[in-house]
Amino acid sequence: MKSNKALLIGGGIAAASAVAFFLLQKRKTIKALNVNVTKIDFNSATKNVVVFVRLINPSNTSLSVNSIVANVIWKGSAGATIDYRIPFVLKPNEEKTIELPIKLNLELIKIISDLIFGKFSEAISGKFELDGNVNAEGLVVPLKYSKDISFINAKK
Repeated sequence: MKSNKALLIGGGIAAASAVAFFLLQKRKTIKALNVNVTKIDFNSATKNVVVFVRLINPSNTSLSVNSIVANVIWKGSAGATIDYRIPFVLKPNEEKTIELPIKLNLELIKIISDLIFGKFSEAISGKFELDGNVNAEGLVVPLKYSKDISFINAKK
C-alpha cells in the first residue's frame, strides 16, 4: 500500500513538474515574440485603411495567437480601433505578416478619403500611433507604434 501511495505521489509531482515546464516554455516563447508594424496602407478592395504587422516567433515552441487589438491615435485623439480576432499558430522560428483592418470613426474616414482623392492642398501632418496588445495563449505582448506622418501639398 505504501509503495502505491509513493508511486501516486511521485507521479503527481512528475505531472505537475511537466506542466510547470510546459508553461514556463510558453511564457518564454511569448516574451521572445517580436511584433513590428511594417506598413500602413489603403486596401482599395475593402475600402479600409490597413496596418501590416509582422510577428516573428524566434523560439523552438509553437505559439497560438488569439487576438490583436489596439487603439489608433491620430494627433493625440483616439480615432479608430483594430480588433483582429482570427486565431492562428506561429510555428517555431516562423515569421508571419498579418493585414489588420482599421475601424475608423467618421472624422478620420473623411480626412483619409480627402487625402486619397487629393482634396487637400494645405499641409496635413500629425502623429499616427498604435497602443494595444497581442494576446497569445492568455498572455499579452504590447503592440506600440508611433510615426510622424506628413502630407504636404496634396493634389486638388
